[in-house]
This record gives sequence, structure tokens and C-alpha cells, in this order.
Amino acid sequence: MFLRRKAIAAHTDEDLVRLLREGHRSALADLWDRYAELLYGVGMKYLKDPERSKDEVVELFAGLKELVAKHEIARFRPWVHTVMRNRCLQVLRKRSPERELPEDLAHDDTADDRALHEATLRQLEQAITTLNTDQQRCIRLFHLEGQSYQQVSASTGLATDTVRSHLQNGRRNLRIILQRQQRHDERNL
Repeated sequence: MFLRRKAIAAHTDEDLVRLLREGHRSALADLWDRYAELLYGVGMKYLKDPERSKDEVVELFAGLKELVAKHEIARFRPWVHTVMRNRCLQVLRKRSPERELPEDLAHDDTADDRALHEATLRQLEQAITTLNTDQQRCIRLFHLEGQSYQQVSASTGLATDTVRSHLQNGRRNLRIILQRQQRHDERNL
């Protein structure tokens, strides 16, 4: 599928990220060898389009040096998976803003997360803007940018427990807002 070198460096992912930040181009090639196929699979899961999935992988790697410079990355594999998933969701959003996310994209079984996945992306974006500022920031950083609790805490200056509280309350408030909107829409049909 993608061109890969036969030998893969013995460095850990985190070592490669550090080397990439320091300007070593070979680190980018090593990360490509390890993750291009995996990320293509993520693209296919969401986009169901081989060419678009390849394009998204290439674009992600084209900007990877800048991305790793902006983010604190504790574990590269889950971080890059989240980045690819978010890229794919953005592509889907641009294609059809009214489209609902398919059920198979839902990854959590909590009532809050099921309600979020059932809403259209546009309604969700609008609902996020109605949250208080701290809840908005935490929701965006954690769910849309794929940051960890600790990264959100560092980005916002809030304690980790406060971040967790804002995320929990923000998800609950989003569920309530989206349910109200759904009832309103059903009455107007």
C-alpha cells in the first residue's frame, strides 16, 4: 500500500518524537514505517474511501513535525490515532454538515457519549458554544484535539480534578441541550 523501508529503527515512539522535534528527518521516516498502514486503516474505517484515506495519511505526516512541536505527547500511538480520527471526522463534517455519525463510530457506552454521537455535528458545535468558557475549552481540547487530562490541565491552567469535573458537567449539559433540541425538532415536524 505505502512504500516502507525494510529496516525499522530500534527507537521507541517517544524517542522518535523527540528526535523529530530536534529536526531529525529520519525519525519522520521511521514513524511513517510504523504507522502509515495503521492510520490508513483508521481512515478507511471512517471515510470508506481508499484515495481520501491515503491523502489524509500523507497530509497528517506532512504536518507531523509541527503537530508534535505543539503538543505534549505521553504515548504516540494513541495520540496519532486520535489525530487521524479527528481529521477523518472533519472531512465527514465538511462533506455533509447535516449527516449524523453512524452508530459504529460510537466508541463509549455511556448515556452522555451515546447522546453526543446521535446528534449531528452542527448541532453539537452549536451546543458546545452554549457551555460556560471552562467547559467549552475542556471539551474542545479533550474530545476534539485528543489531549489527555494532564495536557488539558497544562493548557488551561486548571487542576486535573477540575478538568475532569468540567468534562463531566460539560458532557451532561451537552446531552441536556441536544435532547431539548431533538424534542423541539420533533414537535416542529
